[in-house]
Formats: sequence, C-alpha cells, structure tokens
Amino acid sequence: MTSSSIPDTLASPEDYAKLPGAPAAPADIAFTLEACSDIVLRATITAVYDTDPATGLASDPAVRKALTDATCIQAAAWVTLGIKPFAGGVVQGGIKTSAKVGSASFEYAGAAQAAATRADAAVTLVPAALRRLQNRGLISQQVRVI
Repeated sequence: MTSSSIPDTLASPEDYAKLPGAPAAPADIAFTLEACSDIVLRATITAVYDTDPATGLASDPAVRKALTDATCIQAAAWVTLGIKPFAGGVVQGGIKTSAKVGSASFEYAGAAQAAATRADAAVTLVPAALRRLQNRGLISQQVRVI
C-alpha cells in the first residue's frame, strides 16, 4: 500500500448482501466485516497497490473488488460457522464430537478436524478468500523485485 491511512473495513453490509450464496446477514454484520477486513489486510500486508490517501482503500477497482470479495467471503464463513467477532477472538462453543443414547455412545467422524477448521477460520483466511486474493495477485509466494 502507498497510503499511511488504514481502512477500518474493506466491505460494507451492502457488499455482503451481493455475495452469491452468502447466508443471511446477522445484525452485527458490519462488525463482522470490520473484523474480517483485519484478517484480509494482514494477509495482504506485503501486496503492493496504490491507495486513496484519504481512505486507505485500493485505487484500482479490480484490486478493491478482490479485497472486498475476500472480506465478504471470510464474513460468510464466519456467519456459517457461528464465529462472533465481539467475543474478542475467542472461539465460542465447540463442535460436538460424541453422543450418548441410553447405554450406547458414539463419536462423530471428523469432529476433531471440524473443530480445528473452525478455530483456524477465526484467525486466518478461509480457503475461498485466500484463493480469491491469490488469483488476483495480491498474495503470492514468489519474491518480487521492485
């Protein structure tokens, strides 16, 4: 980025509403988008793009859209997984791993992996958001010489 201004959010509730297949927006969607913006900004901290000095948002419409889309995708994952940003980064509730019916008990297959995935989604980009940014050249594993 070429701006010293860092935006509070990369997406609006209106942007979220345009995301195809996104779950219904909860009442706290603006706060969720703000929290997800932090994750997207952290993931793209080494990306080089011009920004509006007043807002800190990307000047290039394609870059701005990629950042907005990734933020909305992350927020949709959080809504789906029940991750609440106002919990201060603490993953709330768990994934049920077993059940008992009468004297019989059983464990759900993949429950531990589901719990780990949910916990990871609270602090890092979900795969779809990561791919959106990679496909737009904002996250790369290649070294750039400027």
